[in-house]
Amino acid sequence: MEKETVKATLFGNFSLANGQVVLREGDISANKMLQILAYIIVNRDVPVMARKLNEEFWSENSRNPESALRTLMCRLRNRLKMLGPEDYICTLPGGYQWNPEIPIETDYEQSEKIMKDMKNQTDDSARKELCQELVSSYRGDISARLVYESWLQPQIVKYQTMYLEAAKILNGIYEQEGAWADMEILCQKAAAHEPLDEDIQYWLIRSLQKQKKYDQALLQYEKAKKQFYRDLGIRVPEKLRDIFREPAAEVRVQTEDIADIVWEASEKEEPKGAFFCDYQIFRQIYRLEMRRIDRVGISEYMLLLTVQRTGRLQSEGKRKMDSGLIEGADILEQVVRELLRIGDVVTRNGPVQYVILLSACSYEAGMAVAERIRKKFLKKIKQRKLELQYELRDLSLQWQEATEK
Repeated sequence: MEKETVKATLFGNFSLANGQVVLREGDISANKMLQILAYIIVNRDVPVMARKLNEEFWSENSRNPESALRTLMCRLRNRLKMLGPEDYICTLPGGYQWNPEIPIETDYEQSEKIMKDMKNQTDDSARKELCQELVSSYRGDISARLVYESWLQPQIVKYQTMYLEAAKILNGIYEQEGAWADMEILCQKAAAHEPLDEDIQYWLIRSLQKQKKYDQALLQYEKAKKQFYRDLGIRVPEKLRDIFREPAAEVRVQTEDIADIVWEASEKEEPKGAFFCDYQIFRQIYRLEMRRIDRVGISEYMLLLTVQRTGRLQSEGKRKMDSGLIEGADILEQVVRELLRIGDVVTRNGPVQYVILLSACSYEAGMAVAERIRKKFLKKIKQRKLELQYELRDLSLQWQEATEK
């Protein structure tokens, strides 16, 4: 009689299930026992030598790793009896192996099978169903008790890659169908697992735009922009910046009532503090302000704020990014949000720098604002070895210099 396949889950929370009983991660108290069990399962096609297990799981300073391994394997076999009386692990000369007579399938191997079936499919409906099956079964990161095991990295990378590939194929199908709500749900889940994948962020923002959720699309863009700055130290990819040019080019339905336009364009909550925006939007606002300065004859200033390490020369070139600087820049953003007025416009210009348009402001008032920001920033960073460099520039002088050239 053919034995029932054991289902092994390595991602999310580890488990073994044989159809009647589930052995869960919490049932295996010792981390090393869980790690060796997973190792034997992953390498089940060949015997695993005791010497190899000793090298992988015991340090050179261990007193008697051979005896420790035998004791641990005895405990592991007793724990596996929760699944039934079978011998799930065989003892071989010099090593161990998962019992070849007991079929077992891991979660990542099941995903490989689904992916292979999907790529061999020519029917679009069947491809869609297989992609949905793969993404819905995805459990995210490897078990926290296995995450630092280097021998599992190939499986981790393969599992994550298959998931992202299936999600992107499914997004293409949803786009053809105009299923924007389904795309939003899929991308929200995918972005939680892979927040720095620009394609997933693109599809998520696009799905929100297509549903006319423009405020949510902008918020998601700002969130993605911060993550690219903080984790990679780079500007948001061009693909994401370009997406905000699309709504302006779309054909809009004409309205007979200006109130409809006012309602759609206005903020849905009472505005508080400065207006934070992407650099591309900031450029357009800056150009508008330059035109207004020339026409109305008012004075406005641009304030540049830069977080740097204490004692670093202002003339020093490329700054070395580190987590402390990024953390300081995040604190600076909190300060700017607390201190600036509704009419001021702010953008983040790189990982550790902010640019601010101070509306209807004199030079003295601008310097006073810069000093308030600096003092509150230094108070908030406490013992961190950081400082704030600032520079104030009169926009009317910039305009005069440009027109004189």
